[in-house]
Amino acid sequence: MESFSKTAERREPFRRSALSSDYQARTAEPEDSYRPPYRRDVDRILHSKAYARYVDKTQVVYLVANDHISHRALHVQLVSSLSRGIAEVLGLNRSLVEAIALGHDVGHPPFGHEGEGYLSKISHEWQLGTFTHPWQSCRLLSTIEPLNLGLAVYDGILCHDGGMATTRWEPQWGKTWSDHQRELDAKLKDPHVNLMPMTLEGCLVKICDTVSYLSRDIEDAISLGIIDRQQLPDTTLGKHHHEILKTVAEDIIRHSLDKEYIALSDQVYDAVMALRRFNFDYIYFEPRLKRESSKIQRSYDLLCHFLFDDLLSKKEKSYTWTHFLHNKSTVYHEQTSPQRQVIDYVAGMTDGFFIRTIEKIFVPMPIGLTC
Repeated sequence: MESFSKTAERREPFRRSALSSDYQARTAEPEDSYRPPYRRDVDRILHSKAYARYVDKTQVVYLVANDHISHRALHVQLVSSLSRGIAEVLGLNRSLVEAIALGHDVGHPPFGHEGEGYLSKISHEWQLGTFTHPWQSCRLLSTIEPLNLGLAVYDGILCHDGGMATTRWEPQWGKTWSDHQRELDAKLKDPHVNLMPMTLEGCLVKICDTVSYLSRDIEDAISLGIIDRQQLPDTTLGKHHHEILKTVAEDIIRHSLDKEYIALSDQVYDAVMALRRFNFDYIYFEPRLKRESSKIQRSYDLLCHFLFDDLLSKKEKSYTWTHFLHNKSTVYHEQTSPQRQVIDYVAGMTDGFFIRTIEKIFVPMPIGLTC
């Protein structure tokens, strides 16, 4: 096979790649004079407040004083880089890939998947269904901070998880906004439902997300002394971040070029699954990383219930109104219950802001009077 780099230089768009002419937004807007619509979506995500908060959103390791440990900002950039490089060779729409990759995790609450579980318990208590970050990511970029992105972007964001359920990701072509709403409802009801994107670009991000976080989490764990590189399972992927990504990228290209699906070979799929099992066994539930878990859970309960009671009793003088609701649209206020408003507020917090809010509300401070 001709080298991938030479293939990329002359590659024409694949006939099933997402085209600007097929772009669908809920509200039609005039075309830009210089940007195709998916490029415009990338820029809107990059300039959003939600994207800015990635800088202090935990990936796996939290409350550790090490500037080299991954946060969401780095994770989404790594997913974007990996998936765009593959998309270039496959002739796919790189702007759509980038938009999905950069926006897919904005719905994560403080302290990552752990915080997601704590917030989900409160959501169930308030009879709002499960809190799940793909659903919240779509909500954030469409309702809380409405960006009017394309359907294929929201679809890719909603469908990005569950990447290792198969070796072949075949798009569910031709989805409509009604289909998207049905899938949003399904995700809210069952966070484990594995939705397939409507585009090849979405399918590509789905697998690249999984591979990116598995390999990077290994590097972080090694840096912190949680594991040793020699502990990693012997697979065809190698034992270094760059080896893993290179091997997976080449395998995806080899098995997806000019196909109407994204695929991995059985051998590479099995190797990725071996790494995934290793990470769950030795990293994600490591006791040294969970020392503050009980405090975080209590903080979630304390903060959410205080904010809810405060909102009901003080309304426009409440803490949530002053710091979050005061600039929301009339449509948001009319269509969002007080419970959901509190969850939207807390879910959007960074790790640091969550802790500062707990301190500001509950920790006594010097009054500052002098004799």
